[in-house]
Amino acid sequence: MSTMRNIYVAAFMLVVGVANAQSNFEGVITLNTTNEAMKESASITWYLKGDDSRMDIDSKAGEHSATYAVISDENGMDMVAEGQVTRVPQAAMKVDMSAQEIVSETPNVTVNGFTCTKVVYTDGSNLTTYWLADGLEIGFDDLPFIIKRNMPKISSNGFPVKMIKRDSTGKVILSQEVVSITQTAVADSRFERN
Repeated sequence: MSTMRNIYVAAFMLVVGVANAQSNFEGVITLNTTNEAMKESASITWYLKGDDSRMDIDSKAGEHSATYAVISDENGMDMVAEGQVTRVPQAAMKVDMSAQEIVSETPNVTVNGFTCTKVVYTDGSNLTTYWLADGLEIGFDDLPFIIKRNMPKISSNGFPVKMIKRDSTGKVILSQEVVSITQTAVADSRFERN
């Protein structure tokens, strides 16, 4: 369970914190993530409806693999794996972003067919780069509060279609890349803890 907890925390930190606005987006986002420190890669199918969020995660770290879901809504956050429901303490997801400072901002950068603003932040030792795409069905304001609260204050409403975090030597330690964004109806049953 400890390995799984580390995997979901890493995957969750990759995705995009600060306002508690109701989301206007309803649909499915698929993305891929990597965590170099754990030699982990994960495919995530992310269902969003209002402030309800469910991430179905298929993860592989070395010879180990895990399939689980992280569900968050007004009742809190839970991890569901192998028929077990485990409450995720809010403190476990809180990351101190107060030291995040913007390093640079470059408009009109194309990544994966999206026109983005490339924004680079530093926490004093690591550099995190976000590619924020405007004009999509979803924007930063549509992300659930539980996710946005762990992000630096982003002035753009663009949706983060790519993220790369590098250590002080320039080595990639975390990454995330959106594969698809589909605006579609999501059944309420998708957010049940079973």
